[in-house]
Amino acid sequence: MELEKQTQKPKQIVSKDYDYEPIKEMEDKLKGDLKLEKTHQNLLYKILKYNPIDPINDIYRDIIERLNLTHLEKKLQWWAAFIYVKLACRVFWNFKAEYPKRNLFPEWGPVVLVSTHNSHLDPFFCGAAMHRHIHWMSKLDNFKTPIVRTLFTNLSAFKLDRDTPTVGWQYAKDLLSEGEIVGIFPEGTRSHDEKLGEFKTGAVRLALEMKCPIVPMAIIGSQNALPKGNLMMKPTQVIARVGEPIYYDNYDVNKMSYEDIRRLTNELRTVIYELKQGVYGKPEEELSIGSPEDVAEKPKFSLKTYGKDLLKGFLQLIDDSWYALIRSLEELKIDWNFKETIYMFSAQVVNRWSDIMAPYRVIDWDKNIPDEGAYILCTNHNSEWDVIMLATAFGVHKKRPIWQMSKQSLFQIPVVNAWVRTHFAFPLRRGAHDVDSFKFARYLLDKGQIVTIYPEGTTNMGQGDLLEGHTGAMRLAIEAQVPIVLVGVTGTENTYPKHAKNLNFYKGNIFKAGPVFLEHKKYWGKPMPDYDELKRLTDNMMARIKELMLYDTPDA
Repeated sequence: MELEKQTQKPKQIVSKDYDYEPIKEMEDKLKGDLKLEKTHQNLLYKILKYNPIDPINDIYRDIIERLNLTHLEKKLQWWAAFIYVKLACRVFWNFKAEYPKRNLFPEWGPVVLVSTHNSHLDPFFCGAAMHRHIHWMSKLDNFKTPIVRTLFTNLSAFKLDRDTPTVGWQYAKDLLSEGEIVGIFPEGTRSHDEKLGEFKTGAVRLALEMKCPIVPMAIIGSQNALPKGNLMMKPTQVIARVGEPIYYDNYDVNKMSYEDIRRLTNELRTVIYELKQGVYGKPEEELSIGSPEDVAEKPKFSLKTYGKDLLKGFLQLIDDSWYALIRSLEELKIDWNFKETIYMFSAQVVNRWSDIMAPYRVIDWDKNIPDEGAYILCTNHNSEWDVIMLATAFGVHKKRPIWQMSKQSLFQIPVVNAWVRTHFAFPLRRGAHDVDSFKFARYLLDKGQIVTIYPEGTTNMGQGDLLEGHTGAMRLAIEAQVPIVLVGVTGTENTYPKHAKNLNFYKGNIFKAGPVFLEHKKYWGKPMPDYDELKRLTDNMMARIKELMLYDTPDA
């Protein structure tokens, strides 16, 4: 299931929305030869021009287009490349992706990705730093370069004629309207000296027009991996730093002057400069250099560290492969059957294991938990063990999967990321502009699914002491016009205490369901109540959950 639209993506060249003259002019330019600066480059170009790969790929692409499979094929190619490109980046360039503010790349919706540009390899490093499909805006020369044009075409790059950019920009808008990601290098060309050049205003203008965020990114070290003008790649360390999305929801592009857009572009450049320098997201006290004694020495080679990197790389390969499989099945529209099969199998395995090592029981589930229809499941959150056992209990006793809104740190751990995604979890950026997660939850509810939300927002200390409930679940239930099913959880903190590293076996857990919460129903189809009323309803819900906990029942 996806929040993004599943309709056929637009073709770049043939479309009734584009003016024919610029298209014809662009096609004529593609027929000409490249004129390179250096003699050896021209010689190599003339040799590679007659390679068999490009004409074979042209025939292949023509067949795919005739079968109307262009969109599906490009998606599948991307997810295959997702595996081998990330592996190559780790092996040859010890690649690492850093998120200074710890929030992952937006999970859904249209995004303009903006990055520094020092090397032809930058698009691959950007792709290795995230988990979504990027459509790169690329100059015509790249589609005239032997072999490169096959690679770029197969990996969804699209053409931009700098003399007549109308067609390229319209295609970028079409992609964004379909919820895709468009990648742009705002400097316009690769840098010779690693300095950040002046940004063109196109990326900001595009984001303003399409009402979508810009995600800034800086690639450090790629100029050493493949410098501008060189043909040989070199081993080196490459790092991608990814900033927070920059939203332009409050701007009206029709009321903005060029100076306003230039100012926003300069602000974007400042953010990317800070990412490049490694100061983005750091408090001022961390930015002071201090005395020479405070400067850490360059770490020496450590066999232990090297071994850890190898193990992490292997786990990351497993995670990348599994995630690519899930996304490929999504494109084939069979991901639900695959996920549900894995989910139900896991539920049975955990259920049999728990009968022996960590027994649990459910109370009043048949009486109070609906067998069908959409609803929000709310429960107290004593332990991370709640997540596993709730999913198990629903798989075994209700024969239904539950979608769990989970903290995004889980999705940053190799293998765990792929596993939780397979088991119907989706990430939530806490304390951030994460409307998209709630939109996805709303989408799931509209499709008749169960969405699990822990109103406390984090694990409590257990023994019946609840934290204050947040109003998000109540707001979503009113918006989606769905009931809230309540379950009180008892004892999971004894099985897996907060901050623990090991399970404590033979500790019983109880999951008691209460009557469906419907106090919010009077607001269905009406304006959203104010915060005080939402808080009152949430407090009442939390009081009901507390009544379902059995800490004060000696024989529970």
